[in-house]
Amino acid sequence: MKSSLRQARKFSIRFTVGSMFLIATMMTALVAISLQYHFGKAMSQEQVMSKLTLASADVSDYVKEIELSASNSARILKSVAMATENKFTQQEIQTLITEVLEDNPMFYSIYYGKENEDFYQIINLNSSPIVREKMSATENERWVVMDIRGEGIKRTRVTRYYDVNRAVTRTIREPSRYLPTERPWYDAAQADRITKTEPYLFQHLKITGQTYSIRSSHSVIGIDIVLSAVASHMTPEAMGLSEGQGISAFLFNRKGEIIAESRQEQRDEQRMPAISPIALTAEQKEAIVAAGVLKVSNQLNWMPFDFSQSGEPRGYAVDLLKMIATMTGLQFEFTNGFSSAELKQRYHDGEVDILNAVFASESLNGLASQPLFYFEPAVATLNRETNQSGHLISDAKARVGMVQGQNFALQKSSTEIRTYADLTLALNGLLQGEVGSVVHSYHSLKQRKESSLGRTIQLEKMPMAEKVPVFLYLNQTQPALLEVINKALNELSEAQKAWLAQKWLNHYRDNSFVPYSELLELAAQPDLHGEMNVVEIGGTARYVYLVPVNSNQEFLAVVVPEDVVMGQVMQQLWRSLAITIAAMVILLPTSWIFGSPIVRPISALIAQTRKIKQRRFDEVVPVETRIKEVSQLSQAMMDMVAEIKKHQKAQEEFVEAFIQLIAGAIDDKSPYTAGHCNRVPELGLMLAKVAEECQEGKFKAFKFKNNAERREFRIAAWLHDCGKITTPEHVVDKGSKLEANYNRIHEIRTRFEVLWRDAEIEYLNRLIAGSAPKEQAEAQLVQRREKLQEEFAFIARCNVGGEFMQQEAIERIEQIAAQTWLRHFDDRLGLSPLEESRLTTPSAPLPAIEPLLVDRVDHIIERDRPMQFDAKYGINIDVPEHLYNLGEIYNLSIRAGTLTREDRFKINEHMISGIKMLESLPFPEELARVPRYASTHHETLKGTGYPRKLSADQLSIPERILVIADIFEALTAADRPYKKAKPLSVAVDIMYKMALDEHLDMDLFLLFLKSGTYLEYAQMFLPEKQIDSVDINKYINATLAA
Repeated sequence: MKSSLRQARKFSIRFTVGSMFLIATMMTALVAISLQYHFGKAMSQEQVMSKLTLASADVSDYVKEIELSASNSARILKSVAMATENKFTQQEIQTLITEVLEDNPMFYSIYYGKENEDFYQIINLNSSPIVREKMSATENERWVVMDIRGEGIKRTRVTRYYDVNRAVTRTIREPSRYLPTERPWYDAAQADRITKTEPYLFQHLKITGQTYSIRSSHSVIGIDIVLSAVASHMTPEAMGLSEGQGISAFLFNRKGEIIAESRQEQRDEQRMPAISPIALTAEQKEAIVAAGVLKVSNQLNWMPFDFSQSGEPRGYAVDLLKMIATMTGLQFEFTNGFSSAELKQRYHDGEVDILNAVFASESLNGLASQPLFYFEPAVATLNRETNQSGHLISDAKARVGMVQGQNFALQKSSTEIRTYADLTLALNGLLQGEVGSVVHSYHSLKQRKESSLGRTIQLEKMPMAEKVPVFLYLNQTQPALLEVINKALNELSEAQKAWLAQKWLNHYRDNSFVPYSELLELAAQPDLHGEMNVVEIGGTARYVYLVPVNSNQEFLAVVVPEDVVMGQVMQQLWRSLAITIAAMVILLPTSWIFGSPIVRPISALIAQTRKIKQRRFDEVVPVETRIKEVSQLSQAMMDMVAEIKKHQKAQEEFVEAFIQLIAGAIDDKSPYTAGHCNRVPELGLMLAKVAEECQEGKFKAFKFKNNAERREFRIAAWLHDCGKITTPEHVVDKGSKLEANYNRIHEIRTRFEVLWRDAEIEYLNRLIAGSAPKEQAEAQLVQRREKLQEEFAFIARCNVGGEFMQQEAIERIEQIAAQTWLRHFDDRLGLSPLEESRLTTPSAPLPAIEPLLVDRVDHIIERDRPMQFDAKYGINIDVPEHLYNLGEIYNLSIRAGTLTREDRFKINEHMISGIKMLESLPFPEELARVPRYASTHHETLKGTGYPRKLSADQLSIPERILVIADIFEALTAADRPYKKAKPLSVAVDIMYKMALDEHLDMDLFLLFLKSGTYLEYAQMFLPEKQIDSVDINKYINATLAA
C-alpha cells in the first residue's frame, strides 16, 4: 500500500484545500458533515500515530547513536594507542579520554586494561544521575579517575575526583581485588572489530550496563554505557506522552531477553563468571572421550533446582552441571518429560547415565549407583494459618505432607506422614486441608509461595533439621568419571558458587523476557518493522511500534493501549470537525486562496532544507510566516543548522588538532627533522594556490572545488610523513656510514691505536734484539705510523659519506681491512641475549688474530617475520633480504650517502606504515583522498618511485605538488645529520635535474620558479646566508629549447 501511494500522482496543498471546499459546497449538509467526519477522523488518527512513530524513532536513533559513537570512539582510541604507543603521558591520556567523553555525554566511562592487570578508567559523572549517586560525588565534581595497579593481594585502587576545571578535589586509596583480564569485556575483546557485551553488572557501580571493547597491542580499550540512561529515553515522558497511560517500551534481542525497558522493575543480573578447564590426567581424559555423550535426568518441576521450562532444562543443578561440562570436557544431554519415578526406572534400565540432583533421603530401590555429594539446600515447611510454625510437626497429631521417597527425619516418630507423587499434589493437599504442613527444600517452597499461593500460607525453615544433602548418582559402568566430576566440584570458585546462588536461590523470578510473545512474532516479520501495528495482546487491542536497532540483532518495541490513541483521536476529531464546518460556511468563496499561507512558507522551508543538505549553512535564513507551527518549524530548522554547524566545526577542529598532534610528535621524535611536517603543508598550500591561479597549460583546468577539498589537501600534507612515527631514530639520524646506535669510527680508531702500539712494540723489540740498526728501525717506525695515520684518515673520510665512492676507494678499504691485530680478550663476554643469539660460529681460541675491518655473521640482523603487504594497498616495493647489515666493510663501501640498502628501506618503510595507518581510519567522504594524497610524495613520473611505483598518468596535480614540496623542504633543511643545507641555487639546480629525469613534474617545477614561490618560501623559513641568487631564466629557456 505504501509503495502504491508513493507511485500515485501527488497534488499540491492549494489544489487539495480548494477541491475539498469546492466539493463540500455541492453536497448536502449531511453528506458534507459525514465526509468531514470520516476524513477528519483519519487525519487526526494519522497525526497521533505520526507523533508516536516519531517519538519511537527518536528512541531508536538514540540507541543507534550510542552504538555508532561507541564503536567509532573505540576505534579512534585504538588507532591513537597503536600509533603513539608509550608516547603519551598519563596527563595527555586523561585529557584525550575526557575530551572524548565530553563529545559523547551518553558514555558512562572509558578505560583500558593491560595484560599486567593495570587498569585505568575515567568516569563521566554527568552520564546519568544514578552514576553520581553511586559514586557519592558532589555537585561540583565532574570526573572520576580510577587507577588500579599492583600484583597479587597488594593491588591498590586510587580514585581521584575532579571538578569541571579538571582540578583534583579528593583522592581515595583502598585495596582492590579487581583484575581486568577476568572481566567479560576483556575476555570478549577482539583486535579486528568492536565487541559489544550482553548486559552485565558493573564491578564498581553495581548497576547494569553494556561494554563496547576492542583489543589493542598490549591492552583492551572499553567504553561503558549505563542501561539506565537508555531506559530514561524510553519513558512515556521522554516520548512526549503522559505517565500512567499504560505505555511501555522494551529493548530486547532475538531470543526475547530484555536489555532495557521503561518499566521501573529493572533487573541487574550478574553474568556468569569465566570458567577455565581443570587439569586432568591422561587416564581421565581417555575416560571422558570413551564416555561420549552422557544422558542426564531433568525433572519437570523441582524449581529452582532442576526443572524444565518449555522443554529447556533450567535450574541451579542444570547450570552447575553445565559448569562441570565446561571445566572437564564431559558432554551431557538432558532428558526430560518424565516423572521422577520414570527417570529412576530409565536410569535402572541404562537409558539414563546420571540421575541429577537427588535428595539423600530418596530411595533408589536398590539401583546400582555411585553417589556423589552435590550441594545442600535448606529444608523448610509450608504451614496453613492455623498451624503457626514448623514446631507443630513434633506434635503427635500433626499431619505432614512429603513428596514420595523424600522421607526427611523428623523429631518424633509419631508424626503422621502423608506422601504425594510430586510437590504440586502435596501443595494441593495443603490447600485442601489434607495436611497441616508440607516439608520440602526451602527455595522450592519459597518460589511456589511467591508465584501461586496466597497469604494464608506461611513459610518457615525447619529449626530442628540440618541442611539435607543432594547427590548426583552416576551409573557404576562409569567409575572413572566419578573422580572427574568430584574434582570439578571441588575446584568451583567462590564467584561461580555465588553466581549460582544469586541467580537461582536469592531472588529468582522469570522476568528476563519480553512479557508479550507477539513482540517476538513482530520481530520475525521485517515488513512490519518501523510501522505502528494494531496487535491483540491478552484480548486487548494495542498499538505496537517495533524497529531493529542493531543489524537486526536487537529490537526496540513501544506498546501503546488502544484507548490512549483513540482518546486523543476523538478529542481532536470533534474539535477539527466543528472548526471545519464553520470554516466551510464562512470561507467558502475564498477557499482557493486559503492554500497560499501554507504553501508559501512550506515551499520556502523546502528551499532552505536543500541548502542544509548541501552544507551551505551560512545561506540558510528563517522563513517569515504568521503560521505558528510553520514558524516554530522554521526556528527549529535554524536551531538545527546552528547545532550542525557548531558540531561540524568542533569535529573539524578536533581532527585538525589531532592531525597536528601526530605531525608534531613526528617532528619531535628526532631533533634533525624538527619542523618538516610543519613546513611541507605551508609550501604545498603556497604552490597549490599558484596552480589554481594559473590560467595556462594543464593548470588552467585545475582548481579546488571548495574549501573542503583544500582542507583535504592540507590534512594530507600534514599527514604525509605520519608513518615515520614507526621508523627507528638511529636510522633516521644516521649521519655516518659506521653509525648504528653510536658512531663506530671510534671503535675502528681504537684498532688503529692498537696497530700504532704494535708498530712501536715491534720497533722496541728489534732494538732489544739488535736485529736492525736504530736509525733503520726508527725510520721503519715513522713510516709505519705515517701509513696508519693516512689509512685511518682515509677510512674516516669514507665514513662521512660526503662524496661518491669510486671502485678504487672500495678496493683500498678492502686492502686496509686485511690488516690484522691480536685479540687477547674473549669477545663473547658482556653480551646481551640478543647479541648471543646472533653468534652462530664457535669462539676462536685466544689470542685470536682479527682483521682490522670485517663483515661478520653477527652483523646481519634478520627479520622477525616475512614482510608481506595486503593487496588492497597496491604496494609495489623491493624488500631487502635482511633487516639490517652492520658489516664494517659493507657500510664503508656505500657509494653515496651514509645509508645501506637496508637502512634506506627502513626509512622508506615509513610510507608503508603511513598507508596502513591512514587506510585504517574511517575518513568521511570529504576526506576520502587523504590516504592517497599523503602516500604518493615519493612516487616519480616514470614509475620508479615507492611504495606503489605509480606512473605519470596515475598521479594527480595535488599529488605532484606534494612531491615538489617534500623535496624542496628536504634539500633546503639545515637540520639533517647526513647532509649540509643546500644554498637556494643548488637546491633549485638539483630539482631541475630531477625534473629532467622525470622524478617530478617539469611544468609544475617551472611554475614553482616563475611564480616566485621558491623565493617566498625561502624568505619565510631559510636563514639569509642560505638565500643566494637563482637564475630561473636558464631553466625556463633550457626547457623551451628542448
